[in-house]
Amino acid sequence: MRTLQDFIKLEDPKLRFSQLKKSFMPYTAPIQIDGDERQALTVLLNLSLSAPECKDWLDLKRATKYFSVEKNLQTAEEEVKWYHTHNLKFPDCRVANQRILATPIPSNEVTLTSQSLLPQLGWAHNSANYKHTIWLLNNFVWRGSNENVLNLIRNQNELWSDLLVDMGLSLEKQEQLRAICERSLPVSELPTEISQFSKQVRFPWQGEYLSITPVVSHAMQQQLEVLARDKHSSFRFRTLDYPNPASIGNLCGALGGHVNVLNYPIGVRKDSQRTLLVSREKSQHYFDDYQLTSKKTGFVLAHLIGFEKLDEHKAQKHVRKYQLKIIRRQIARWLLPLIELREQLETESYRHSMDIADPLVKQFLTIPEAQFKELASELNQRVHLSLQSNRFSSRFAYHPKLMRVLKIELDWVLKQLSRPESELTQTTEQREQYIYLSSMRVFDAAARSCPYLMGAPSLTAFWGFVHRYQRDFQELLSEDVSFDEFAVFIRDEVIQTTAKLTEPSVLAKKREISPVKRTTIVKDEYVDLEFDLVIKVSTSSRLSDYINQLKAALPNNFAGGALFQPDIERGASWLKTFGSTSELLHIVKGLPGSGTWLAPHSDQPESLEALESLLSNDDTLLPVANGFHFLELTKPRDKSLTALHAFAENNIGIAKLISPIEIRLGARNTFIERCFWALDSSKSTILIKNKRK
Repeated sequence: MRTLQDFIKLEDPKLRFSQLKKSFMPYTAPIQIDGDERQALTVLLNLSLSAPECKDWLDLKRATKYFSVEKNLQTAEEEVKWYHTHNLKFPDCRVANQRILATPIPSNEVTLTSQSLLPQLGWAHNSANYKHTIWLLNNFVWRGSNENVLNLIRNQNELWSDLLVDMGLSLEKQEQLRAICERSLPVSELPTEISQFSKQVRFPWQGEYLSITPVVSHAMQQQLEVLARDKHSSFRFRTLDYPNPASIGNLCGALGGHVNVLNYPIGVRKDSQRTLLVSREKSQHYFDDYQLTSKKTGFVLAHLIGFEKLDEHKAQKHVRKYQLKIIRRQIARWLLPLIELREQLETESYRHSMDIADPLVKQFLTIPEAQFKELASELNQRVHLSLQSNRFSSRFAYHPKLMRVLKIELDWVLKQLSRPESELTQTTEQREQYIYLSSMRVFDAAARSCPYLMGAPSLTAFWGFVHRYQRDFQELLSEDVSFDEFAVFIRDEVIQTTAKLTEPSVLAKKREISPVKRTTIVKDEYVDLEFDLVIKVSTSSRLSDYINQLKAALPNNFAGGALFQPDIERGASWLKTFGSTSELLHIVKGLPGSGTWLAPHSDQPESLEALESLLSNDDTLLPVANGFHFLELTKPRDKSLTALHAFAENNIGIAKLISPIEIRLGARNTFIERCFWALDSSKSTILIKNKRK
């Protein structure tokens, strides 16, 4: 941990000046100040003064001027009532005269919210008074604890009390400030009404609807800023810019509006010029060698032959099991072009002369699936030839410690591919009905799914789309129908930063005829998506009888973006209904290998450390906004859209990216049991999760 002395001893005046300021800002990890309490208070008071211009943050004479001006202390005391735990003014600073002091209520669910962090107070009010919060709120480490001057005054610490007296804050003034804190900082405080500039989202709740206002946690935002500057953190971040930052809050003001958010796009791209058929016609190459020769696969193979051994036998066994699964998956992806081409030939969706020079490829495309295992030896040799063809992976070709491993994993893949169709659905067939929406295109959807995260659209946005679809279809059907669960397959993703031109909505002059101005234009992240959506439906009717109504009821927006049906050349095939799981599985197993299923994951993080660990150990995991954790029990509130309302934090969960090849190789449970999301409500949470587990 860095200490204040480390920065005081810096010889370069410019570097010392900048580092001293940064060390006491809320976006950096707190520094240790033991033995340098006076210097720390000097820096904090100098940071809180606007004039005269400061040339040295350790200037004691300038620092003592803060308390000599009565108005400075009065302003600092007045701003105490605007301290908060959750910032209602982020990102819209037009929210006024409201604040929140609260913690997430206890829950049996595993959620990642501010409850895993040390409580932190932020501030948001009049931007002109922003600096007067610095000396009270900005943190440091003292005697092993994370402290600030506000807490030390409230706890009547004798050392700091004497130090403040020396700096010009008398004991009487300290007691006055402490009394103000006791009155103005209760354990819990929430607004009695909802601002017109605060968002509200509605969810089904105990037979009615509940309105939720999502709010951002100051502690969570602050910790993410610290991690964004931590060289040892493996998180990926992206910076978003906000105008008028001091009006939003002390953290945003200290950052100059440059706020960091977790950056985890899905990473799926569809390129019509790099499809299997285009590639085959150009190169006559049928295996995806990159899957075996990539840096990631090479790293796993290196571990399997004994590089970087782990000390503990238990750890070795666990890691080896995980690594073998990776190799199995990479071998399946290596074969995927052949699998896709074979399926296209079977369905006659693609015709060619079959003038294939490679006898092994021709055999794979023409023999019955049950005979795939007869090709194991030749395919195993081709695996090693693929490794040998690349200078980085050639050292693994025919390696004695890999010969048996690769053969076993290849045999497993061929065995799965050769299973009869009936084995894929050998469990008791259920007459479940499904709607399949193929290649839906959405433009300018919100890529910032919550204040902490940019990447995949929020799962609540997917659920909201499905629920709106249900309501509109039910009106046309005039009978009960329930869209219970949904699964999402992402075909293409393009994220871009742009600024939307807002509608004129602000009068230049109030209470008289005047021009109408536009509100502030804010840059944000937007995503263009192409996705498939599978919806499980409960109804006594047969869905196939209502195709026209299903098409008419399809919503035309998603996550704030515009939703369109597929290109016209696809005809009417973009919406299908299925009356059984076997019919559905026959379709989903043939989806293109370039896409991915966005599926629930069994392990969910309870802290940022757990989230970082999960993401570091498995690159198929993706953080997603998957619901809300309440800051209070539901209650009536003025200006709520529904009878009941609650303020809540966004929850960050984990989703798993599942390749279509894994669906093809797996049994029925791989898709039906693992890929579906549903709404789950409790008294303290509303989450989108897998309810089948």
